[in-house]
Amino acid sequence: MPIEGDLMTAAEVLGRALLEIADQGRATPCQGRRADRWTSDRAEEREWAAAVCVGLGCVVLLQCRAVADERDERFGVWGGVDCTAPSHRRYAVTTQVTER
Repeated sequence: MPIEGDLMTAAEVLGRALLEIADQGRATPCQGRRADRWTSDRAEEREWAAAVCVGLGCVVLLQCRAVADERDERFGVWGGVDCTAPSHRRYAVTTQVTER
């Protein structure tokens, strides 16, 4: 446990906040029944997860985002942001046909 005045990493700050939430019998949206959506391979599920974080006003939104920044996360939803690198994202391919 850090001594007062010691600097904590973003992950330590988030971990503490999550423990306090659990002690109160609460959970964050990413700890619910649909937790797998935060790390889904499907972009639409990650979009849903990001919207839930922001829309419900997750109480650790900023701490979670700080962890993603600290760790340079490249996959999943962190702090309401889809950090998935473009190489892992799947895009719908559309073609436009024009008449000549």
